[in-house]
Amino acid sequence: MVVTRKLIKLTIKEKTEILDKLESGVSTKALCIDYKVHKSTITRIKKKKTCLLKYATNMETGPGKRQTLKSCEFPRMEKALYKWFLKQRSENVPISFDIVKAKARKLHEKIKEKTGFFHASNGWVSNFKKRYGLRQLKICGEKLSNKTASVDPFVIRFRNKIKELDLSAEQIYNADESGLFFRQMPDKTLVSLKESSAPGRKVSKERITFLACTNASGTHKVKLFVIGKAKNPRTFKNFQKMPVVYKANKNSWMTYLFFEDWFHHTFVPEVREFLESKGLPKKALLVLDNAPCYLKDNEMKSDDGMITVMCLPPNCTAILQPMDQNVINLTKVYYKKSLLEHLIGNKTTHLEEKIKEFNLRHAICLLASSWEKVSATSIRKCWNMLVKPDVEWSEEDDIPLSILKREIENERAILVSMLQELAPNDSFTNEELNEWMHESAAYQEVDKEAVEIENSDDSEADVIPHPKMKGSVAM
Repeated sequence: MVVTRKLIKLTIKEKTEILDKLESGVSTKALCIDYKVHKSTITRIKKKKTCLLKYATNMETGPGKRQTLKSCEFPRMEKALYKWFLKQRSENVPISFDIVKAKARKLHEKIKEKTGFFHASNGWVSNFKKRYGLRQLKICGEKLSNKTASVDPFVIRFRNKIKELDLSAEQIYNADESGLFFRQMPDKTLVSLKESSAPGRKVSKERITFLACTNASGTHKVKLFVIGKAKNPRTFKNFQKMPVVYKANKNSWMTYLFFEDWFHHTFVPEVREFLESKGLPKKALLVLDNAPCYLKDNEMKSDDGMITVMCLPPNCTAILQPMDQNVINLTKVYYKKSLLEHLIGNKTTHLEEKIKEFNLRHAICLLASSWEKVSATSIRKCWNMLVKPDVEWSEEDDIPLSILKREIENERAILVSMLQELAPNDSFTNEELNEWMHESAAYQEVDKEAVEIENSDDSEADVIPHPKMKGSVAM
């Protein structure tokens, strides 16, 4: 009886690994056992050593899952196309499949490797993408909209201001607000080919705005300022020790009068109390972005003039503002984790009932707790762009910001496992999980720079806050 051997096809990556192991002294027999191939396969790989290594090192993304060195039909054209693609992406030009097709046709007409019409079909684009390790990403963030030319002059002016006022890291603050859909769950899921629809639950769009503020050392986190829609929610009955400062208007948006009230009655008293406890002079600087609901430089001061405001230049918050460098992001991630823990701990049978029973009072308590969980070390990392060269940080603060992002990814993994426990029949996509965690464009963050402000004595109805909510980038 003839025993047929199962065909093992090695990838180019595995072939290069074999070459490396041969170079380090591993025997051919051992490699045959490890990779389950015949001795003749190892011999052929050794003969093609030069070609294999050249291919693997020339590819920007490595060999990937490719198994052969078979060349494409239009090697010169594709090489020129890939070179053009890299140049465009280095300039942050968005490239779609249709653009790649159109450019490929033009290059084919110019190079003319083969006669006849080149269709640049979907199949060709798919194979080109695999050959060169291309992938599709959603355009996100605000960095390209930022006026980077304004960054360095502001940093110099800011540091001069710090020296002029003789401020330490404990006396430098930053505040920024963000929206939070406080009981919203992911609303997308992976489905099988047999499913034509995915029955789900009603998406909650109940939103609050919270203002987070902390100093550069991370040693003083000011009590959160939360804005809701209901002035006297029923859930606040007998809520005597509220962990946040709460205000309300019909849109739950930040307004100038709300901010002014927070500055004089929350920020200034808390800062003075903190500085007194540390034995520091009762003077401080609050850094703000250019949202219309805030005032400009030196237009808002404490009654003694010792606590002042300094504003960032327009369109630079994504680069300079500490709260935008993952402080708010991390707070939201902790909140989502606490939300899932609350829902899992609730013994109600159905998830829909658990969500309905979760109210504004629960949300405020979880949000305040999440704000407290943000560590001083994490906060200090987010101030590096503005403050680090002028203050003394501990050795732990030399860890790069990527460590903080890794912390967020670790929390994301925990959230995934908790979602699976809470909703075992759902399988959420990575994109949806990211949007839910950080409440990015899909959840319609408020566009702060489109706010219209009307000076009025009425803190609710007469103040024109942000206009209609629309899609914006993640904070």
